[in-house]
Formats: sequence, structure tokens, C-alpha cells
Amino acid sequence: MGDLIFDDGFRANVGIVIFNKNRKVFFAKRKYQSGWQFPQGGILLGESPKKAMYRELNEETGLGEKNIEVTYISDCWYEYRLPKRNIRKQTNGITVIGQRQKWFLLKFNDNPSLINLSSSSQQEFDSWKWVQPETTIKQVINFKRNVYEKVINEFTPFIR
Repeated sequence: MGDLIFDDGFRANVGIVIFNKNRKVFFAKRKYQSGWQFPQGGILLGESPKKAMYRELNEETGLGEKNIEVTYISDCWYEYRLPKRNIRKQTNGITVIGQRQKWFLLKFNDNPSLINLSSSSQQEFDSWKWVQPETTIKQVINFKRNVYEKVINEFTPFIR
């Protein structure tokens, strides 16, 4: 099954902010790269955003529904454009120009040893840390920064 691509070239995507009892958020380093980000991933055709979130959560962190509590879902879809060097044509000929994301805020009350970055055959991250939410805005790659700022501003009242 392929990714859901909107008519305007944006790929449907979910973003995931996980916070712990200390009100810090999970932040992961991309494998073989220096960039840090929240877990995220595409929504497949016919898949709901919530189902995509659980799939991506498991693929990227090894966590499942029993390890987290959905605390809040973004009011709107946020989007960012990809830099020209990252724009690619899909196998179906559609050019993806960016990501349109529904964001989920998840409370993690379990043991951090359950976090497993290599639970999927296509490991995306090689390390992770708990950070203050506002730290993510400064450390994420530039073209995602505006979305991170909006998401953190929307989610901060619910991180408690």
C-alpha cells in the first residue's frame, strides 16, 4: 500500500511528541545523520491518522498502545515544504513537495528501557534523549523549525 499524497503534492504524515513524568519530551537522532527530531511517518492509503501514529510509534520506538496515553491531538494539520534537494518523485510519478502532518501528544508512564530504536527492520534513529520541549525547536533541522514551534506552543499546556 502506498503513501497518501494530497493533490497539492504534500504527503500525509503523523508527528509524535512523547512526554514523561518530568515533562520532558522524547527526541531522537536520525541514524547516520546529525539531525534530531520527533518520531514521524507517512499515512498509508486507507489508514487513519491514529492508526498510522500507532504503527509509526512501534516502528520507531518499539512502544505500543499499552505503554502510552494519547493526551492531545493537534487541532489542525501542520505542513512544511521540503528543500529542493529533498524533493523526489514517487514511483507513481507524483512529486512530493512537503509533509502535511497531524500531531499526537502521548504521555509515557512506563520504563524507559522499553524504548527500542531497532524494533523495525528499517531503523530510523540511533540514539535518543529526554529534553525540555523548547529545546527541540532549536535542535531540529531548519525546514521543520516553524512546525515544531507551532506544535510545542499548542502542546505545552497539556504536558503535565
